[in-house]
Amino acid sequence: MKGTQNFKGPGGATGLAEHELFRAVKATFEDLQIPYWLDQGTLLGVIREGGLLQSDHDLDLGMWEADYRKRRPEILKRLRHKGRFVEAYKPHQLSVSDLHGNVNMINIAFYRREGGRAVKRVYYPVFGGAAGGLIKAVLFFAHAGAGTLEEKLSPGMAAKAVAAAAKIIPVPLWNFLCYSAGRSQYLFRSFFRMAVDEEFFLRLETVQAGTMNLPVPGNPEAYLVCKYGPDWRTPREDWLYYRDDGAIIP
Repeated sequence: MKGTQNFKGPGGATGLAEHELFRAVKATFEDLQIPYWLDQGTLLGVIREGGLLQSDHDLDLGMWEADYRKRRPEILKRLRHKGRFVEAYKPHQLSVSDLHGNVNMINIAFYRREGGRAVKRVYYPVFGGAAGGLIKAVLFFAHAGAGTLEEKLSPGMAAKAVAAAAKIIPVPLWNFLCYSAGRSQYLFRSFFRMAVDEEFFLRLETVQAGTMNLPVPGNPEAYLVCKYGPDWRTPREDWLYYRDDGAIIP
């Protein structure tokens, strides 16, 4: 990893230092000495604005798929904690969220090396259908297993009855149903692929944002040009990752 750049953004790493899930993920990868980096909108926000983009509903990180497959048990053991939902069923990324909805979800994309490029799979958003139904089932099973179902259902005696009945079923069964429904949704979802020069991730740099040292792709400005175009410093409200990202493989 290269040396640290001192990024003088307008607000330091606004939102990241207070983000409990990000701190947990950061500590996990650093303690296990597994390379990871800021990616997508999270990287754009830190480099361009000194913090999280107000329009972002999640945090984007990246890692090598081979590292995840090799260290998967250790990573999951560290990240699983009461109140957290670790979505380990996704074929293209690891997602960590707070079941109480207090902080943004973290998505950690898996990259693989192919002919000098770092390639990742990306799925289109879901709007109803079979995949949408399975996603709702996943959330139900996750809350049932964690004992937080009642707070997510409409208030009333019916919600209390459903939550009480859910406690009768063993947690391992809820976890199995959650994994099965989560994995099955990808039978009904379409995907595309993105690719960038692998050197961006083989030669990581760190950016100092506020009091935090954050790993970023090597030459992050060039990486952002690749992803968002030469005008990446100008905000775009109509930008869509599945339509406008410059790394999409035709």
